[in-house]
Amino acid sequence: MEFVNEKKDVRTEKDVHQILELATIKESDLNSMTQCLYPMQDHKIDDFILLEVDKHIWEALNEGDTVSFRGNKHDDAILCTETRTYEIKEAEISNSWLLIPNLKLSKATSAEEVTARTVERRNIKKIFTSYYEVKETKPNLANLSTLLNSSSFNGLENESMIDRKTLYSWERLQSELQTSDCELKHALEDFLIADIDGYLRLISFDIEARSLNFMLDYFGEQTWELDEVNKEDTFECLKDLIYEPVFNAIFKKYTEVSTKTKSDNSPLYKYDERKCCATIAKILLAASPITEYKEFMETWNIGTPEKMYPKEEYLCGSALVMYNTSKNQREIVSCPEADLPNNIHDRLNELFQIKAKWTVEEIAPYIIRFTKGTMNVNALLTKYARCSTKNGLKYYGSKHGK
Repeated sequence: MEFVNEKKDVRTEKDVHQILELATIKESDLNSMTQCLYPMQDHKIDDFILLEVDKHIWEALNEGDTVSFRGNKHDDAILCTETRTYEIKEAEISNSWLLIPNLKLSKATSAEEVTARTVERRNIKKIFTSYYEVKETKPNLANLSTLLNSSSFNGLENESMIDRKTLYSWERLQSELQTSDCELKHALEDFLIADIDGYLRLISFDIEARSLNFMLDYFGEQTWELDEVNKEDTFECLKDLIYEPVFNAIFKKYTEVSTKTKSDNSPLYKYDERKCCATIAKILLAASPITEYKEFMETWNIGTPEKMYPKEEYLCGSALVMYNTSKNQREIVSCPEADLPNNIHDRLNELFQIKAKWTVEEIAPYIIRFTKGTMNVNALLTKYARCSTKNGLKYYGSKHGK
């Protein structure tokens, strides 16, 4: 195999014999075919890149799954399969690598009976001096909340004010967010989303709270048990008050299929007490971010249907029970998880400013979104916080605190 200038004529058998003679190479030591390499003049050097892949990407390609680059023009390249996200970095190759279509190797260049040497031309498609290596990484979802908030649903009466350019379909989110489909679907589960005319619309908290109150008021007027909720009857009564896609999204969030059924064997549903009580608590906290403990619990209990029972544990992720030494009383203090920074370092710094010491149960709702694989809540706290023990209980605080 030899590399020649394309401007010259193709090597002949005579040329090959002369070169072998000058190189003092016995022709009998070589296979019977000589392939001459020529660089292509009309090829575009950016047509191909050399990408190193791991076993997962290789299997995805072989199985015909989606493997794509995602993000906007100003973003660093990110490679996504259906379930994983990879960052890409360019690396140099110590020796140039050639991409040569139809190049014959080993036995393919040897005839069973050698009668004469053959000379064939091979065109070099591209010369690589670098390649791209991949490394699995967390998806970049920092902008998801911002993108969804820009077009949140605030009622049909406000739809004329929505800029259509801010609306996001599933396909648009796929192309702009640097994450796999599986990870994006998982992230969307943290939001209350309604599919309205093919667009994914974040339902504003005001609409969510108002709609849930309508639904629970209707439930309270019936003789149903918690696990005997009739979806069709509920919507029929409230269809003039709640837009159907919004009703479906909220009903899905706050209920689950019951073990009981209607007379025609169609399903009944069960309200999730924890979720319903937690949202009612958020409504109260929005009106009064700091409330004396007993007063809050009494108001909370009055605001929920008779067959639901608010519990302090339902406040996890939305409020804290703290002791006010100046007033000598316990208080419920609003602390919504969604309002905290999206960076684990900044989030923990803010949490430790709010409260110096936390138990695992107290802090878990605020950092669980940063867990992945073996990096669970305990592992995160071991890495980013300091552990101390008081009265047999473990507490976590700032690594640089007292």
